[in-house]
Amino acid sequence: MFISTRSRYGLRALVQLARNGQGSPMSLSGIATEEEIPIRYLEQIFGRLRTADFVRGRRGPGGGYVLSREASEISLLDVIRVLETEFFHTNCSLQCPDFLEQKNDAGNKISGCTREDKCPTKKLWTDIKLLCETYLVKNTLADLSSGSLEME
Repeated sequence: MFISTRSRYGLRALVQLARNGQGSPMSLSGIATEEEIPIRYLEQIFGRLRTADFVRGRRGPGGGYVLSREASEISLLDVIRVLETEFFHTNCSLQCPDFLEQKNDAGNKISGCTREDKCPTKKLWTDIKLLCETYLVKNTLADLSSGSLEME
């Protein structure tokens, strides 16, 4: 599992909005300064967050961004799924000599592990993925912003 800077920065920026509430909008430049995030990178991140309807922008004087819904309604897993392209991808399969990449009859690339049915570590990776997903879906942006993340 790999969490990119896109998710780390995105969550930090969303915490700023959550702490601000749904009151006055926050400018991207203000968030970028406060969180020490490059503004151009933050613009790309907010493009994804806006498309996924986590944030909405307000134009004009005093404009900026606010959360589209309550922070308690936004799970951390939802945010990470929007910002990550291959979250919970098991890198070992790409390095494993038994990993196979082929083309099917339609010419599309398919991949898989020839040892999947007998791999002794498959359950380990599946269980870790489930534990992480459960933790991230249970905890919300409100929990993160208040520092009250829960394990159980």
